[in-house]
Amino acid sequence: TISKLITSIYNMADTYFVSQISTSASGAVGIVYSIMGVIQAIGFMVGVGAGSITSRLLGQDRREEAGRYASSAVFAALVLGIGFSALGLADLKNLIWRLGSTPTIYPHAVDYAFFILLGAPVMILSFTLNNLLRWQGKAKLSVVGLTTGGVLNMVLDPIFIFQMELGISGAALATLL
Repeated sequence: TISKLITSIYNMADTYFVSQISTSASGAVGIVYSIMGVIQAIGFMVGVGAGSITSRLLGQDRREEAGRYASSAVFAALVLGIGFSALGLADLKNLIWRLGSTPTIYPHAVDYAFFILLGAPVMILSFTLNNLLRWQGKAKLSVVGLTTGGVLNMVLDPIFIFQMELGISGAALATLL
């Protein structure tokens, strides 16, 4: 529950700061949110699946085998992330239209989605590792990682968007970091 809440905070922080650029930029965050949802779903799918198996193996004191499953999950997350990123970037402009963009939102959505898709492998890996931690009984460490990322995003958003004058691309970069 906490991880879902913190993940939503990422989007709310981006929406808040980006809305100060323009309403079209704010709409772009909404358009790209579905891409973030797919990234999250892939990371959770791999992390929860591997975490369940890993947890049971650790409970049976089969640590080496558990390590192989966890390592395979990390590899799978990276491969799926690279594939998702490549597919999205290869047809980014059409993807943004298919997600419901309008002509005024379109340039902002392309700028925002470009960096989100570029960082998809790392984001998917992060969600996968977060779930692996929880399944190993390290939920507090998992929450600390997510909370740190959420706070960092809120601090970096205004710096990247306004001080560094990166606009909506700055919001995407802050989310990735």
